[in-house]
Amino acid sequence: MLAYKYKMLMKGFIDDVINVEDFERAYLKTFKNETERMDNALFEILNRVFEAVDCYWHECHYGQETAFDISEQQLRKEVCEALIKLNNLLNNP
Repeated sequence: MLAYKYKMLMKGFIDDVINVEDFERAYLKTFKNETERMDNALFEILNRVFEAVDCYWHECHYGQETAFDISEQQLRKEVCEALIKLNNLLNNP
């Protein structure tokens, strides 16, 4: 299922199986090349992560985030929140 592909990618990042650079590369590639249809609820969750990944900047330090640049810690927070929403969506079809 489409959502599980993203769930595993996000979980790998949160669990430190995938480093931030590999997560960034994999998530952007996966999302940009997605061909499966998704409903609005799933799209909103995944697009929010896409936007966070797009804003991630390796030189941004926690607490110094702007509307355009976020730190790795902030990215992890965004991904963690998205993973909770994704799990809720998958558990309540």
